[in-house]
Amino acid sequence: MVTYRLAEEKDYPTINSFYNRIYSSSRTIEQFIWEFHDCPFGRSIYVIAEDGDKIVGTNCVIPIELVCADKSILRTGKSEDTLVDPDYRGQGIFFKMYEFLFEKCREANIKVIWGFTSAKKPFKKLGFEIPFDHKQSLAVNRLAGSYRYLSSLNSKNKSIDKIKIAGLCFLAKVKTLGKLKKHELAYRVQENSHVVQQVDDLISDNLSKAKGTFAIHQTSTFQEWRIYNNPNFYKVHTYSFYDKDENLVGLILFNSHASQIAFVCQSTFHSSLSKAEKVKMLQHATRLLFDSGIVIVRNWHFSTNEINREEAAIFKDASYTFLDRGIGFVWKELDKVEVIPEDFYLSRIATQGIL
Repeated sequence: MVTYRLAEEKDYPTINSFYNRIYSSSRTIEQFIWEFHDCPFGRSIYVIAEDGDKIVGTNCVIPIELVCADKSILRTGKSEDTLVDPDYRGQGIFFKMYEFLFEKCREANIKVIWGFTSAKKPFKKLGFEIPFDHKQSLAVNRLAGSYRYLSSLNSKNKSIDKIKIAGLCFLAKVKTLGKLKKHELAYRVQENSHVVQQVDDLISDNLSKAKGTFAIHQTSTFQEWRIYNNPNFYKVHTYSFYDKDENLVGLILFNSHASQIAFVCQSTFHSSLSKAEKVKMLQHATRLLFDSGIVIVRNWHFSTNEINREEAAIFKDASYTFLDRGIGFVWKELDKVEVIPEDFYLSRIATQGIL
Protein backbone atom coordinates (compact mmCIF):
# COMPACT_ATOMS: atom_id res chain seq x y z
CA MET A 1 0.00 0.00 0.00
CA VAL A 2 1.37 3.41 -0.98
CA THR A 3 1.41 6.05 1.78
CA TYR A 4 2.29 9.74 1.75
CA ARG A 5 4.22 11.85 4.22
CA LEU A 6 6.51 14.84 4.53
CA ALA A 7 10.21 14.11 4.13
CA GLU A 8 12.60 14.49 7.04
CA GLU A 9 16.29 15.31 6.90
CA LYS A 10 17.18 11.66 7.41
CA ASP A 11 15.33 10.88 4.15
CA TYR A 12 17.50 13.14 1.98
CA PRO A 13 20.11 10.56 0.86
CA THR A 14 17.40 8.03 -0.03
CA ILE A 15 15.34 10.64 -1.91
CA ASN A 16 18.39 11.76 -3.86
CA SER A 17 19.33 8.18 -4.72
CA PHE A 18 15.77 7.61 -6.01
CA TYR A 19 16.06 10.73 -8.21
CA ASN A 20 19.45 9.64 -9.58
CA ARG A 21 18.20 6.12 -10.31
CA ILE A 22 15.11 7.25 -12.19
CA TYR A 23 16.85 10.00 -14.16
CA SER A 24 20.21 8.22 -14.53
CA SER A 25 21.59 11.39 -13.01
CA SER A 26 24.40 12.27 -10.61
CA ARG A 27 22.89 14.97 -8.43
CA THR A 28 24.95 15.29 -5.27
CA ILE A 29 23.58 15.48 -1.75
CA GLU A 30 25.15 18.95 -1.57
CA GLN A 31 23.04 20.05 -4.54
CA PHE A 32 19.92 18.53 -2.98
CA ILE A 33 20.44 20.28 0.36
CA TRP A 34 21.13 23.61 -1.33
CA GLU A 35 17.97 23.41 -3.44
CA PHE A 36 15.49 22.00 -0.94
CA HIS A 37 16.80 22.60 2.58
CA ASP A 38 18.78 25.85 2.50
CA CYS A 39 16.07 27.87 0.74
CA PRO A 40 16.11 31.56 1.73
CA PHE A 41 12.34 31.76 2.34
CA GLY A 42 12.07 28.54 4.31
CA ARG A 43 12.74 24.85 3.93
CA SER A 44 10.90 23.10 1.09
CA ILE A 45 7.64 21.27 1.65
CA TYR A 46 8.79 17.91 0.35
CA VAL A 47 6.37 14.98 -0.06
CA ILE A 48 7.38 11.36 -0.56
CA ALA A 49 5.22 8.42 -1.60
CA GLU A 50 6.29 5.10 -0.08
CA ASP A 51 5.44 1.47 -0.61
CA GLY A 52 6.64 0.00 2.66
CA ASP A 53 10.13 1.41 3.09
CA LYS A 54 10.61 2.02 -0.64
CA ILE A 55 10.27 5.52 -2.11
CA VAL A 56 8.09 5.37 -5.23
CA GLY A 57 7.35 9.06 -5.77
CA THR A 58 8.45 12.55 -4.81
CA ASN A 59 7.00 16.05 -5.08
CA CYS A 60 7.76 19.36 -3.45
CA VAL A 61 7.45 23.11 -3.51
CA ILE A 62 10.20 25.57 -2.68
CA PRO A 63 8.78 28.56 -0.75
CA ILE A 64 9.32 31.73 -2.77
CA GLU A 65 8.33 35.24 -1.73
CA LEU A 66 7.03 37.46 -4.50
CA VAL A 67 7.07 41.24 -4.17
CA CYS A 68 4.33 43.29 -5.81
CA ALA A 69 4.44 46.80 -7.25
CA ASP A 70 2.81 48.13 -4.06
CA LYS A 71 5.61 46.46 -1.98
CA SER A 72 3.26 43.82 -0.56
CA ILE A 73 4.62 40.28 -0.23
CA LEU A 74 2.91 37.19 -1.64
CA ARG A 75 4.00 33.80 -0.29
CA THR A 76 4.14 31.19 -3.06
CA GLY A 77 5.74 27.84 -3.80
CA LYS A 78 7.72 26.73 -6.84
CA SER A 79 6.96 23.17 -7.93
CA GLU A 80 9.99 20.88 -8.24
CA ASP A 81 11.09 17.23 -8.14
CA THR A 82 7.76 15.74 -9.28
CA LEU A 83 8.63 12.12 -10.02
CA VAL A 84 6.92 8.71 -9.96
CA ASP A 85 8.70 5.37 -10.22
CA PRO A 86 7.89 3.91 -13.70
CA ASP A 87 6.86 0.62 -12.04
CA TYR A 88 4.14 2.48 -10.11
CA ARG A 89 2.69 4.65 -12.84
CA GLY A 90 -1.01 4.38 -13.57
CA GLN A 91 -1.92 4.17 -9.88
CA GLY A 92 -2.78 7.84 -9.41
CA ILE A 93 0.32 8.52 -7.29
CA PHE A 94 1.08 11.79 -9.12
CA PHE A 95 -2.37 13.19 -8.26
CA LYS A 96 -2.41 11.87 -4.68
CA MET A 97 1.00 13.41 -3.97
CA TYR A 98 -0.22 16.77 -5.22
CA GLU A 99 -3.43 16.62 -3.18
CA PHE A 100 -1.35 15.94 -0.06
CA LEU A 101 1.06 18.71 -1.06
CA PHE A 102 -1.78 21.20 -1.59
CA GLU A 103 -2.98 20.52 1.96
CA LYS A 104 0.47 21.07 3.45
CA CYS A 105 1.01 24.24 1.40
CA ARG A 106 -2.25 25.73 2.67
CA GLU A 107 -1.10 24.98 6.22
CA ALA A 108 2.11 26.90 5.43
CA ASN A 109 0.11 29.90 4.12
CA ILE A 110 1.30 29.40 0.53
CA LYS A 111 -1.21 31.08 -1.76
CA VAL A 112 0.00 30.00 -5.21
CA ILE A 113 2.05 27.14 -6.67
CA TRP A 114 3.89 27.82 -9.93
CA GLY A 115 6.67 26.39 -12.06
CA PHE A 116 7.72 25.22 -15.50
CA THR A 117 6.93 21.97 -17.28
CA SER A 118 6.66 20.33 -20.68
CA ALA A 119 4.18 17.77 -19.24
CA LYS A 120 1.11 19.99 -19.50
CA LYS A 121 -1.70 17.43 -19.51
CA PRO A 122 -1.40 16.07 -15.93
CA PHE A 123 -1.02 19.58 -14.52
CA LYS A 124 -4.19 20.70 -16.27
CA LYS A 125 -6.02 17.76 -14.66
CA LEU A 126 -4.90 19.07 -11.27
CA GLY A 127 -6.42 22.46 -11.99
CA PHE A 128 -3.23 24.30 -12.95
CA GLU A 129 -3.45 27.08 -15.50
CA ILE A 130 -0.82 27.09 -18.25
CA PRO A 131 -1.22 30.70 -19.44
CA PHE A 132 1.95 30.97 -21.55
CA ASP A 133 5.21 29.37 -22.69
CA HIS A 134 8.66 30.88 -22.55
CA LYS A 135 10.72 31.70 -25.65
CA GLN A 136 14.47 31.47 -26.16
CA SER A 137 17.31 33.49 -27.64
CA LEU A 138 20.97 32.85 -28.26
CA ALA A 139 24.17 34.53 -29.36
CA VAL A 140 26.91 32.51 -31.06
CA ASN A 141 30.59 33.19 -30.55
CA ARG A 142 32.26 30.05 -31.94
CA LEU A 143 30.51 28.22 -34.76
CA ALA A 144 31.89 24.70 -34.35
CA GLY A 145 31.43 24.60 -30.59
CA SER A 146 27.91 26.04 -30.81
CA TYR A 147 26.91 23.45 -33.42
CA ARG A 148 28.33 20.57 -31.35
CA TYR A 149 26.45 21.73 -28.28
CA LEU A 150 23.07 22.42 -29.90
CA SER A 151 23.11 19.22 -31.97
CA SER A 152 23.89 17.18 -28.85
CA LEU A 153 20.72 18.34 -27.04
CA ASN A 154 18.57 15.78 -28.88
CA SER A 155 19.98 12.32 -29.59
CA LYS A 156 17.17 11.76 -32.11
CA ASN A 157 18.30 14.54 -34.45
CA LYS A 158 18.30 13.42 -38.09
CA SER A 159 20.56 14.73 -40.84
CA ILE A 160 18.05 17.40 -41.83
CA ASP A 161 17.81 18.54 -38.18
CA LYS A 162 21.59 18.86 -37.98
CA ILE A 163 21.64 20.88 -41.19
CA LYS A 164 19.04 23.25 -39.70
CA ILE A 165 21.09 23.58 -36.52
CA ALA A 166 24.22 24.36 -38.54
CA GLY A 167 22.25 27.00 -40.45
CA LEU A 168 20.94 28.51 -37.22
CA CYS A 169 24.46 28.76 -35.80
CA PHE A 170 25.77 30.39 -38.98
CA LEU A 171 22.96 32.95 -39.17
CA ALA A 172 23.23 33.74 -35.44
CA LYS A 173 26.97 34.27 -35.81
CA VAL A 174 26.55 36.54 -38.84
CA LYS A 175 23.90 38.56 -36.97
CA THR A 176 26.34 39.47 -34.19
CA LEU A 177 29.30 40.44 -36.41
CA GLY A 178 30.42 43.92 -35.45
CA LYS A 179 27.49 44.31 -33.03
CA LEU A 180 28.66 42.66 -29.81
CA LYS A 181 31.39 45.08 -28.84
CA LYS A 182 32.72 47.02 -25.90
CA HIS A 183 31.24 50.50 -25.64
CA GLU A 184 32.32 53.74 -24.06
CA LEU A 185 29.75 53.97 -21.27
CA ALA A 186 28.88 56.77 -18.86
CA TYR A 187 28.85 54.21 -16.05
CA ARG A 188 31.44 52.34 -14.03
CA VAL A 189 31.52 48.69 -15.07
CA GLN A 190 32.41 46.13 -12.41
CA GLU A 191 33.25 42.69 -13.76
CA ASN A 192 32.74 39.46 -11.79
CA SER A 193 32.12 41.07 -8.44
CA HIS A 194 29.87 39.70 -5.69
CA VAL A 195 26.62 41.68 -6.11
CA VAL A 196 23.86 41.08 -3.57
CA GLN A 197 22.99 44.65 -2.53
CA GLN A 198 20.64 46.99 -4.45
CA VAL A 199 19.34 44.19 -6.69
CA ASP A 200 15.87 44.30 -5.14
CA ASP A 201 15.89 48.09 -5.58
CA LEU A 202 16.32 47.59 -9.33
CA ILE A 203 13.42 45.12 -9.38
CA SER A 204 11.19 47.45 -7.35
CA ASP A 205 12.02 50.36 -9.64
CA ASN A 206 10.80 48.37 -12.66
CA LEU A 207 7.67 47.17 -10.86
CA SER A 208 6.76 50.72 -9.86
CA LYS A 209 6.61 51.72 -13.54
CA ALA A 210 4.40 48.78 -14.61
CA LYS A 211 1.14 48.67 -12.66
CA GLY A 212 0.12 45.27 -11.30
CA THR A 213 3.42 43.53 -11.93
CA PHE A 214 5.28 41.42 -9.39
CA ALA A 215 8.57 39.53 -9.17
CA ILE A 216 10.66 37.28 -6.98
CA HIS A 217 11.71 39.13 -3.83
CA GLN A 218 15.43 39.32 -4.60
CA THR A 219 16.72 40.11 -1.15
CA SER A 220 20.45 39.91 -0.54
CA THR A 221 19.82 36.52 1.12
CA PHE A 222 18.01 35.23 -1.96
CA GLN A 223 20.72 36.59 -4.29
CA GLU A 224 23.47 34.99 -2.21
CA TRP A 225 21.67 31.62 -2.26
CA ARG A 226 20.51 31.60 -5.88
CA ILE A 227 23.69 32.90 -7.51
CA TYR A 228 26.76 32.72 -5.33
CA ASN A 229 26.08 29.64 -3.17
CA ASN A 230 24.66 27.61 -6.07
CA PRO A 231 26.58 24.30 -6.29
CA ASN A 232 25.18 23.68 -9.78
CA PHE A 233 27.21 26.54 -11.23
CA TYR A 234 30.66 26.01 -12.68
CA LYS A 235 31.30 29.75 -12.92
CA VAL A 236 29.29 32.94 -12.36
CA HIS A 237 29.92 35.95 -14.62
CA THR A 238 28.63 39.19 -13.08
CA TYR A 239 28.59 42.51 -14.93
CA SER A 240 27.30 45.41 -12.83
CA PHE A 241 26.96 49.04 -13.88
CA TYR A 242 27.07 51.99 -11.45
CA ASP A 243 26.27 55.67 -11.87
CA LYS A 244 28.38 58.53 -10.52
CA ASP A 245 26.74 58.14 -7.09
CA GLU A 246 27.57 54.43 -7.05
CA ASN A 247 23.96 53.39 -7.47
CA LEU A 248 23.48 50.07 -9.24
CA VAL A 249 21.72 50.88 -12.53
CA GLY A 250 22.32 47.67 -14.47
CA LEU A 251 23.03 44.04 -13.64
CA ILE A 252 23.70 41.24 -16.11
CA LEU A 253 24.38 37.76 -14.72
CA PHE A 254 25.50 34.66 -16.59
CA ASN A 255 26.42 31.20 -15.41
CA SER A 256 28.58 28.87 -17.47
CA HIS A 257 29.48 25.19 -17.73
CA ALA A 258 33.00 23.79 -17.91
CA SER A 259 32.22 23.27 -21.61
CA GLN A 260 32.05 27.08 -22.01
CA ILE A 261 28.27 27.14 -22.57
CA ALA A 262 26.67 30.11 -20.80
CA PHE A 263 23.14 31.07 -19.76
CA VAL A 264 21.71 34.47 -18.92
CA CYS A 265 20.47 34.28 -15.34
CA GLN A 266 19.21 37.84 -15.26
CA SER A 267 19.43 41.21 -17.00
CA THR A 268 17.90 44.04 -15.00
CA PHE A 269 18.21 47.77 -15.64
CA HIS A 270 17.03 50.94 -13.93
CA SER A 271 13.99 52.42 -15.65
CA SER A 272 15.71 55.81 -15.99
CA LEU A 273 18.11 54.40 -18.59
CA SER A 274 17.28 54.76 -22.25
CA LYS A 275 16.74 51.64 -24.32
CA ALA A 276 19.93 52.44 -26.26
CA GLU A 277 21.93 52.53 -23.01
CA LYS A 278 20.51 49.16 -21.95
CA VAL A 279 21.35 47.63 -25.32
CA LYS A 280 24.93 48.91 -25.10
CA MET A 281 25.30 47.46 -21.60
CA LEU A 282 24.12 44.06 -22.82
CA GLN A 283 26.40 44.15 -25.87
CA HIS A 284 29.31 45.23 -23.67
CA ALA A 285 28.74 42.40 -21.16
CA THR A 286 28.26 39.79 -23.90
CA ARG A 287 31.50 40.88 -25.58
CA LEU A 288 33.38 40.54 -22.30
CA LEU A 289 31.79 37.13 -21.80
CA PHE A 290 32.81 35.98 -25.29
CA ASP A 291 36.34 37.30 -24.76
CA SER A 292 36.59 35.00 -21.72
CA GLY A 293 36.15 31.99 -24.02
CA ILE A 294 32.41 31.35 -23.93
CA VAL A 295 31.19 29.49 -27.04
CA ILE A 296 27.47 30.31 -26.99
CA VAL A 297 25.05 32.08 -24.64
CA ARG A 298 21.36 31.22 -24.26
CA ASN A 299 18.46 33.02 -22.60
CA TRP A 300 14.77 32.70 -21.74
CA HIS A 301 12.18 35.32 -22.63
CA PHE A 302 8.57 36.10 -21.78
CA SER A 303 6.18 38.50 -23.48
CA THR A 304 3.14 38.81 -21.23
CA ASN A 305 3.89 42.14 -19.54
CA GLU A 306 5.57 45.46 -20.23
CA ILE A 307 8.82 44.70 -18.39
CA ASN A 308 9.42 41.34 -20.07
CA ARG A 309 8.51 42.69 -23.52
CA GLU A 310 11.06 45.49 -23.12
CA GLU A 311 13.72 43.00 -22.04
CA ALA A 312 13.08 40.90 -25.15
CA ALA A 313 13.33 44.02 -27.32
CA ILE A 314 16.70 44.87 -25.74
CA PHE A 315 18.08 41.43 -26.60
CA LYS A 316 16.76 41.69 -30.16
CA ASP A 317 18.41 45.10 -30.60
CA ALA A 318 21.62 43.65 -29.15
CA SER A 319 21.56 41.11 -32.04
CA TYR A 320 20.54 37.98 -30.15
CA THR A 321 18.69 35.42 -32.32
CA PHE A 322 15.21 34.40 -31.10
CA LEU A 323 13.59 30.95 -31.22
CA ASP A 324 9.84 30.64 -30.85
CA ARG A 325 9.86 27.50 -28.74
CA GLY A 326 9.77 26.78 -25.04
CA ILE A 327 8.06 25.02 -22.15
CA GLY A 328 4.91 25.89 -20.25
CA PHE A 329 4.52 28.07 -17.18
CA VAL A 330 2.08 26.54 -14.68
CA TRP A 331 0.09 28.41 -12.02
CA LYS A 332 -2.43 27.25 -9.41
CA GLU A 333 -4.07 29.43 -6.80
CA LEU A 334 -4.68 27.73 -3.44
CA ASP A 335 -6.34 30.91 -2.22
CA LYS A 336 -7.67 33.96 -4.05
CA VAL A 337 -4.91 36.43 -4.92
CA GLU A 338 -5.00 39.89 -6.50
CA VAL A 339 -2.40 39.20 -9.20
CA ILE A 340 -2.48 37.34 -12.52
CA PRO A 341 0.33 35.12 -13.82
CA GLU A 342 0.81 37.23 -16.96
CA ASP A 343 2.09 40.09 -14.75
CA PHE A 344 4.94 37.99 -13.28
CA TYR A 345 8.28 39.65 -14.18
CA LEU A 346 10.19 36.49 -15.10
CA SER A 347 13.70 35.50 -16.12
CA ARG A 348 15.92 32.46 -15.59
CA ILE A 349 16.34 33.71 -12.02
CA ALA A 350 13.00 31.92 -11.46
CA THR A 351 14.66 28.57 -12.19
CA GLN A 352 17.09 26.81 -9.89
CA GLY A 353 20.02 27.42 -12.21
CA ILE A 354 20.62 23.73 -12.82
CA LEU A 355 20.82 24.19 -16.60
